[in-house]
Amino acid sequence: LQLSIENLATIRKLEVEFTDGFSILTGETGAGKSIMIDAILLVLGHRGEPGMIRTGEEQAVVEAIFSIPENSAHVEKFDLRSKLEESGINISDELIVRCLVSRKGRQKRYINGVSVTADFLKKVGRQLINIHGQHDNQSLLQVSSHLDFLDGYGRLFPLRRQVAETHQALQVAKKEQKALQKQFAESAVRTLELKEIIEDLSGLNYQPAEESVLRREENRLTHVEKLSSHLAQVQHQLQEMDGSVLEQLELIRKQICEAEEIDPDCAKIRAGIESALFQLEDSHRELAGYSTKIEDEPDRISWINERLSRIQHFRRKFRLDDADELPTLYENSLRELDSLEHLDENEQEICDKIEFLRKKLQKFAERLSQQRCQSAKKMDRAIVAELYQLGMSKAQFETKIVFESLVENKDSCTSTGIDQVEFMLSVNPGQEIRSLVKVASGGELSRIMLALKTVLTSL
Repeated sequence: LQLSIENLATIRKLEVEFTDGFSILTGETGAGKSIMIDAILLVLGHRGEPGMIRTGEEQAVVEAIFSIPENSAHVEKFDLRSKLEESGINISDELIVRCLVSRKGRQKRYINGVSVTADFLKKVGRQLINIHGQHDNQSLLQVSSHLDFLDGYGRLFPLRRQVAETHQALQVAKKEQKALQKQFAESAVRTLELKEIIEDLSGLNYQPAEESVLRREENRLTHVEKLSSHLAQVQHQLQEMDGSVLEQLELIRKQICEAEEIDPDCAKIRAGIESALFQLEDSHRELAGYSTKIEDEPDRISWINERLSRIQHFRRKFRLDDADELPTLYENSLRELDSLEHLDENEQEICDKIEFLRKKLQKFAERLSQQRCQSAKKMDRAIVAELYQLGMSKAQFETKIVFESLVENKDSCTSTGIDQVEFMLSVNPGQEIRSLVKVASGGELSRIMLALKTVLTSL
């Protein structure tokens, strides 16, 4: 609707309003036509340079107002209105795009006052303006572009997107199936390995921290004579010998009690000595009880050594750093074996999923193919009418659609559907209609592209 330019190249300030219909910019070389195009490119997300700013100014500003009716039909790969709303940009029937380029090279871009990235603005810009340059006709020589022209004309991109999403989901499911089949091939060997681990560890029945407990007991039983000797010496010195520790400490306690009668401040010292005496008496009783339990147990130490040997055997066999990892290995093996035993169920689930996605894809692809055939006939008639106005009154233009049945080949559908689309052309009466890519001259390509653009923008 409107383009405003400020401090861009030789333009100090300019506002241009556009009305419905055909507008032409004319002027001699250097009049500023290319500056207008540069301004439009800026609001479409292209990068500006400090050299574009008018001499003596610090910043260039370009603002464009676009009309976006609620019932706009221009919905292709990038859903304009929904993407703007998802980005927090409120829109009515107008879209205001503003671009600022500073002398320091910094750029700011806004849509309806909301800051956006260059990439986002480019995506939006592609839906707002179609710029046709002198080399754009070459896209007609790429057969892959013919499908996009047809889908654009028929407004079929939403349905095509459903085909692409379903096709992608089907490919993911097939990869899952392939991975599952690989698991099947490996599961037989792995199942035997897991059963062996479970059988070994179930028989071992290792308890957490068992190895360290057994090693302490082994050390005690191996040195039982030396342990008994040490404990007997302690017991003897504590109470049995003349002038034993307990006897001496009792004498000390009596003396400090007498001292306390003289000076009550000794009470704290007396309490400490009594506490030490009581603790030593308790320790002596515990020592006496413990000493009676110590005895030589050759059968027990033999069993412990055999048990430790088995534990180390399985630790080395399963390449573990610590014997306490054995219970974890046992539990993990049980879970993995259970998972492998349910592979049949998983395979059926994935097969059902693939079959469901195949049917869904077939429904979308066939519907898309039917609508393409309908749209192609209408588009062909519209393009022929435009070519007549462009001096190609004898031209025949057809959109050739070749599709492969999903019934005959389940894998014939791609992310764009089951159709191969190609434009066909004949410019002279009696001339066989052939591939446009092979027969169209440069001038004919230009007129066909103009006809296509006219037809597409008139939707």
